[in-house]
Amino acid sequence: MDEQTRAQQVKDTLESFLKIFSEYADEIFGEQRRERLDSLRAQLQKQEPQVTKIILEVIGDGVIVLPKFAYTPRVSHRDLLSTALLGGNNEMPHNFRDFKAAVTTLLNRALGAIEAGLWPPKQPIPVLVIKDAELEGRCSDLLRAPGYYDRVIREATTVLENRIRSRVPHERLARLIPSSADQTGENLVNKLFSPDNPVLVISTKKHERIAFHRIMLGIVSYLRNPYHHQLDPSTEWSWAWSTVGFVDRLLADIESCAVDQ
Repeated sequence: MDEQTRAQQVKDTLESFLKIFSEYADEIFGEQRRERLDSLRAQLQKQEPQVTKIILEVIGDGVIVLPKFAYTPRVSHRDLLSTALLGGNNEMPHNFRDFKAAVTTLLNRALGAIEAGLWPPKQPIPVLVIKDAELEGRCSDLLRAPGYYDRVIREATTVLENRIRSRVPHERLARLIPSSADQTGENLVNKLFSPDNPVLVISTKKHERIAFHRIMLGIVSYLRNPYHHQLDPSTEWSWAWSTVGFVDRLLADIESCAVDQ
């Protein structure tokens, strides 16, 4: 299937969903005929997974703020449609009005991106396979989001630091570094990956332990520390993407370390 045909099919799917959703909203704000509402809701619920997948592919994940909803003030793109359909179950217009506006806006944003030729992308997006489950769960959605990629580096280096701590039993870590405030950053790396007396042993060869220790110090001082103490909205997607890939490899190396007894 060529890109033009694919774009048209995706556009038709979004427009169909938007049309049915508008009819559903009109019914909630209008006569509220039970049979009609149930029929429209059933159609929307069947299409919702596919439409949500399209939205995430076209404009990425993000957060929409619904200030009038104390129980769900922030809803992600991936959850908005399903949450809106649940919100309409009680047919209460004042509980559904903001959802209608949010869903309509999101669908129109995706349609606008397609009509403007911004999707499908002209250049293929590199595929990053994140092997570590925790890193994947905490960073993959941020990489798909439209901007603020400093969050990716902040989260990835937090996962890395937490993984280092978790490799050593809490009681032993407390003996090595009594103050929990010091169980972070360079102090943590120096104590656990010391080439001369390591607690986490990456290799039996000292020159390899020295090299790994330098890598870990570099990650902490160059990435972890700056990104944990300041915001950097200019962070590029490619930098965040490559950082996650590198951290993924380091996590595997840390898991392979022998714990010196």
